[in-house]
Amino acid sequence: MKGLRLAGILWLVSGVMSVVLTIVFRTDALQWVLTIASGLVAVVLGIWLSVRPNTAIVPWSVAVGIAWLIIFAVLTAQQAGELVAWSTDVFLAIIGVAAAVVAYAAARETPTAGGLP
Repeated sequence: MKGLRLAGILWLVSGVMSVVLTIVFRTDALQWVLTIASGLVAVVLGIWLSVRPNTAIVPWSVAVGIAWLIIFAVLTAQQAGELVAWSTDVFLAIIGVAAAVVAYAAARETPTAGGLP
């Protein structure tokens, strides 16, 4: 369950950073909606994985990770000419994908209730 908690912490960090960076730096309305909404979903998922780590949450983490990657890949492409914005979007994408991968890996290592000890 330590891996799931780590994934939860990564989701919390990525979600909070997404929301804060959006409030401080983004000006486009569509980018606001996408990054605030995805950041809030990441925060909720992070809290869920941190407080009640359970392998049943992992498919949600993977789905959010895929959506997260798509959103931030599109934002990276849109802001390719702005180095700071581009690098921030890449950094956020990496943290979100890392959270999904950590959750997936932790679920594969967690023994099932009916499995061998």
